[in-house]
Amino acid sequence: SRWLLSAVMALTTLTASPASTFARDTKVEWKSVDVPAGEGQAQRARALRGLLKSAAKKADFGKAKSVVLSARVAEFTSVTRGDVHRVTCTIVGRVVGGPTARSRISFGGRPSERRALEKQVLSMVASGVVGRLAAIVRARASAD
Repeated sequence: SRWLLSAVMALTTLTASPASTFARDTKVEWKSVDVPAGEGQAQRARALRGLLKSAAKKADFGKAKSVVLSARVAEFTSVTRGDVHRVTCTIVGRVVGGPTARSRISFGGRPSERRALEKQVLSMVASGVVGRLAAIVRARASAD
């Protein structure tokens, strides 16, 4: 009986996470996602848009019902030097009508794994900028 009660409590706690509850209630619209022209620009823009949407679903925007955001890739380099491939990416995100957030990362790996490394860097920087934008939205809501 005690074990069953513990299992039910644990299951309830896992399924009723407050962060996921807030994330589902907030409608996030990406007004623009800009990637500079260059090799693979269209593919990179498509991948980044998907990664930003995925990160926004997991983010806690607080009590906001809808949020309009934009993102711009300020820097993206993918260079092989010797036996190391380095990818550097900087994204500037903005809450429309509000402040900006910047996320930057530089990561190295095997040259044979260039595409996977580029996707990993885009994913990490997208999660970072969305997390910062969510914090801005929460702070603005609590100030109102």
